[in-house]
Amino acid sequence: MNRAPVLLSGGAPQDRAGWAQEAAEVGGRPLVTVTRPEQLGPALMVRSAVLFVPDLLALGDAGQQLLVRTLTSLDERPKLVLGLGRAEASVRQAGLLREDLHYRLRMGLLNLDASGMREAIAARRAEAARRAALPPPRPSPAARMQSSTKVTARPPRGKAKARPAQRSRAAPRLKSARTAKPAKKTRPAKKGSKRR
Repeated sequence: MNRAPVLLSGGAPQDRAGWAQEAAEVGGRPLVTVTRPEQLGPALMVRSAVLFVPDLLALGDAGQQLLVRTLTSLDERPKLVLGLGRAEASVRQAGLLREDLHYRLRMGLLNLDASGMREAIAARRAEAARRAALPPPRPSPAARMQSSTKVTARPPRGKAKARPAQRSRAAPRLKSARTAKPAKKTRPAKKGSKRR
């Protein structure tokens, strides 16, 4: 689910709305629908949404200009799904679609009236519905065994035995050190004197 804008032309209004709804579901985003020019500014602030405009021409030139500014200046913006009730080529010829907006949408042009497009969309939606209806995959026997086995942390055997052993050895040493007689100190021999 990328944020590349899409311009949908042709098809029925419910086809374009279904496309936007699917984009929102796949991306896990809210769907915000804009039908009037005054709704566009606040809707563009919902940057984590899919913004759907059923009819781009209803926004007029000012709304299209705002979309151009959004596409050129905002790194964080909603995903735009823009609809045209007419063929995109005829709208451009009539001068109703801004050329600078069309240029920024050129990678996401989609004609819903193209041959085979409806069938491809229907097949993709049927596949998505089939996957959603499937039960979740069962874990493998190894994964089930691993999840059912309880692992308890035990201290290493060597360390647990070493501590009492060190204490029992240290105690007699201290005791013998206290009771032992101090060793005699020997003085170093003076120079020139011989020991007998």
